[in-house]
Amino acid sequence: MPVNLSTMEPELRIELPGILEPVLNAAIIRVTRQFFWNSEAWKYTADNGVDWVTTSTLPALVAGTDIPANTIVKRIDTVKYNSDGDNWSQYIDFKTRDELDRQNPDWEAETGTSPSSWTIDNDGLARIIPIATANVTDAFLLRAIIAPDTALTALPDFLFYENEEIIKAGVLAQLKKMLGKDWSDPQGAVFYADIYGAGIKHAKSRSEAGYGQPKDVAAYGGI
Repeated sequence: MPVNLSTMEPELRIELPGILEPVLNAAIIRVTRQFFWNSEAWKYTADNGVDWVTTSTLPALVAGTDIPANTIVKRIDTVKYNSDGDNWSQYIDFKTRDELDRQNPDWEAETGTSPSSWTIDNDGLARIIPIATANVTDAFLLRAIIAPDTALTALPDFLFYENEEIIKAGVLAQLKKMLGKDWSDPQGAVFYADIYGAGIKHAKSRSEAGYGQPKDVAAYGGI
C-alpha cells in the first residue's frame, strides 16, 4: 500500500524551524529520488513481457504500464526468457561487451532464434545476443533497477518504512547546510550527511545481495 512522502514532514519540521512548505516538499522528493538512484534499492519485475525484436535493443519499459507510474529505469538487472512459450523460466546471462568481443568479434551483427546472453550497448540500452531473426512476442521478462521521477509523491509501504530514516537524514543534511536560514546548522548537516551516506551503502549492499522484502532493519538513529 502506498505511503505518501509527506508523512515524513512533521518529524523533519522539528529540526527545521521556519522551513517553508515548498522547500521541504521539494527536498523530500529530491532526496528520495537521489537515494533510490544511488542505492539501487528498488528492484521491480516488469508487469508485462517484452518482445524479442529484429532491432538490436530491447523495447523500453514504460512507466505506468510496465513499471510503476512516476518512476524511471536506471538499468536492467535480470532477463528471463520464455523458452517454452508458457512462462519466463530461463535466466539469460549478462556479458560485458569485452567478453562478447573475445568470444565472437562479429557478435553485434549476429542473428538467431535462441538467445544466448544480454549486454548493455554504447547508449546504455539493454540488448539480446543474438538479434532475433523474427519478432517473438512476450519473449522476455525484465527486472529493473528503478527510481522515482520528479512527480512521485508516494512509495510502496515496505520501501518507505525500510528507508524512511535514511531519507530523512538526507533531507536534513541538505537543508541544514543552507546558509542564513532559521534552520541552518552546518555541524548538524555533516552529522546527518554521514548517516545518509552510510544508509545508502547499507541499502546498496542489501540490493546487491538479492534485496527484496525487508528481512532486517538497520538502526540509523532518529531525528
